[in-house]
Amino acid sequence: MAGYNKLEVLLREELDQLAEEGKLFDKAAFLKKIDDAAGDIAKLNAIYDELCALPTDPNFKYIEPSEYDEILKESETELVDEYKDIDDGFFHGAWLGRCIGCAMGQPVEGWQSKDIIEWQKTAGAYPRRSYIPTVSGERRNEGPATDEKINGMPPDDDTRFTVIGYKLMKAKGYEFDSYDVGSHWAYSLPIRHICTAETQAYLNFVSVDEFGPWGRPEGALELLKKAKVNTYKNPYREFIGAQIRIDAYSYVAAGMPLLASRLAFHDAYFSHVKNGIYGAMFFAAFISAAFTTKDIEKCFQIALSVVPKRSRFYEEALLARDIAKSARSREELIEKLVENSRRYNWVHTLNNAATCIGAIFYADGDFAEAVSLAVECGYDTDCNGATVGSFMGALVGETGIPEYLKAPIKDTFSINISPYDDYSIKRFAFECRDLRKKLNEKE
Repeated sequence: MAGYNKLEVLLREELDQLAEEGKLFDKAAFLKKIDDAAGDIAKLNAIYDELCALPTDPNFKYIEPSEYDEILKESETELVDEYKDIDDGFFHGAWLGRCIGCAMGQPVEGWQSKDIIEWQKTAGAYPRRSYIPTVSGERRNEGPATDEKINGMPPDDDTRFTVIGYKLMKAKGYEFDSYDVGSHWAYSLPIRHICTAETQAYLNFVSVDEFGPWGRPEGALELLKKAKVNTYKNPYREFIGAQIRIDAYSYVAAGMPLLASRLAFHDAYFSHVKNGIYGAMFFAAFISAAFTTKDIEKCFQIALSVVPKRSRFYEEALLARDIAKSARSREELIEKLVENSRRYNWVHTLNNAATCIGAIFYADGDFAEAVSLAVECGYDTDCNGATVGSFMGALVGETGIPEYLKAPIKDTFSINISPYDDYSIKRFAFECRDLRKKLNEKE
């Protein structure tokens, strides 16, 4: 089963994923097999079966489980959550920050860093600490979030998934699993709103015979695992998708990072494995911690404690922090983060997570600087701007976000899902706050 890409495309991309996972194989030989299959589905499926049976290199040094208990065992986390009252301004700041950061990155999504910087310089706006210029020399950027056009937060998957997560918790509370995620998507999320790993998992989920509209089947989670919903013909299983879906869990479990990371795990496990899951868990804990822990290094250590210590994510996170701490200028920071990121696809979890971590540490509490740095590094700019904006907003609160960034957003966002079009940012932030209170009421 293929999603938006044909099966031969999925198989070629599977080769990259398998190489990153430490599998042993001759890439050139498999590329030739795929070419020789000439689109024959039976032959391509036979090649896929071969790929699924590949051995792991015994010298592969990483230990990267995908099951929750094994992740916690490998991370050796000692987190214990404590519910605390939190000022309303931090809820408002986190969601407002996410919308602002997403808008700042949206017009240049997929651009390389050098092209973003060149656009800004030609526009006479570098370094840029605001929305992307609409006009640069004789060129125009027709995106709806450029500086001349922005009028509220335009629709984007980085905000849509936050609302989807909130709606899931509103229905299920904190006690949901990955089956519930898939079922909620099937009812609430049009398939044309998703891509890569999410598309493949969605298609896999709705193809399980027992998963119909008549209620949760017995042994639902076991059926989901047996059907390999998160991996079957899904070469995108360590891409950024899960990492951008977790902010609602951070808000509704604000100040409770272990809980936030557990909720993020269940969401991520529906479509991702290994580092794709770790990115979701890390940033859920990172943002959750920022609501009550106003020290970036402490937030980082809290979030890193839920990540397996022998994983690529753990290694990349430490490297990104160290790059930021040693960089003597923002230009040096961007250069080193970009160079370090070239090993992965532009929408992979690892390189984009490193960008977010590096930008946050270098900016040292400056909201505008953190988000602008995340965007200027290129790659998945709307996702990274949104993630950094969410963390920084939770850290500094609504009052810590510059007015010149807040005014164009006009307290409004849209996601093309009712009733969240032309919807108040502040209102939704407080809906997350209120759900947190409700779910933690003492009986």
